[in-house]
Amino acid sequence: MDELTIYTDGASRGNPGESAAAWLILRGCDVLESEVRILGVQTNNTAEYMALLGALAAAKKYSEPASTSLTILSDSELMISQMIGKYAVRSKTLKPLYDEAIQTASNYAEVLYVHVPRENAYIGSCDWLCNNALDTLAAAKNTAQQQKRNDPIECRPIGIVHSPFHERKDAPNQGKNTDELSTLEIYPEYSDGLLGLSEGDPVFILCWFDRSERDILQVVPHGGRRELTGVFATRAPVRPNPISLTLVTIISISGTRITVRGLEALNETPVLDIKPYYQGIDVPEKHV
Repeated sequence: MDELTIYTDGASRGNPGESAAAWLILRGCDVLESEVRILGVQTNNTAEYMALLGALAAAKKYSEPASTSLTILSDSELMISQMIGKYAVRSKTLKPLYDEAIQTASNYAEVLYVHVPRENAYIGSCDWLCNNALDTLAAAKNTAQQQKRNDPIECRPIGIVHSPFHERKDAPNQGKNTDELSTLEIYPEYSDGLLGLSEGDPVFILCWFDRSERDILQVVPHGGRRELTGVFATRAPVRPNPISLTLVTIISISGTRITVRGLEALNETPVLDIKPYYQGIDVPEKHV
């Protein structure tokens, strides 16, 4: 009768968490297979059973099950005790895995289950396979996250500003400091989005200040506070993403041309969006 020795191990980081299953299949001292699989988010006990199932299936490649005796060794006392009938399987998650393992094992002439300590060298190899796979997965995910963090975000202008301000020195610090009129020319493909806007409406205009510096993170703001301040605590036009937010009043609408008062944007500044002003939402409540 052919005899194979199998070592299995499952690992879960978080329990449940990212998990892996590994096994070694030996004939005598010869290692026939060393395998590891990533399982996704699972519990540690599930990973242990998945390692057993993977090994039972893989052993068929190296033997005739009906004339093969398997010795399966694992450091999972729970799984080994359940497979030999010492413990009942009460977990609804483990029960299908247990049933599948019993069914698959029945194809072999004999299966002996043995609990061994984690210090066993072969179990240590399986543990290394699991943790190396999980480390590789974590590194790949971290790389993907870093790439996503640095990926450009596509933002398409919906129109352009026609303004009396052609140079930065001519524009007011804030739109409320000017009575000059500007016209937003909205591109025809976005004309349907203007439905509902009316003369006299207060609206927020979001623009892309394309002529602003993007590598300045601290400024001395205009107004009362004259000390170095981070740009995220100011309305300075210089910032990593130079998006402006200005509350204006619609003076008139003619087709896709909207005349507004109170916009500080320079001539030919791209318009990113238009949003209505709602007093009940945009005026902060006072909290004690």
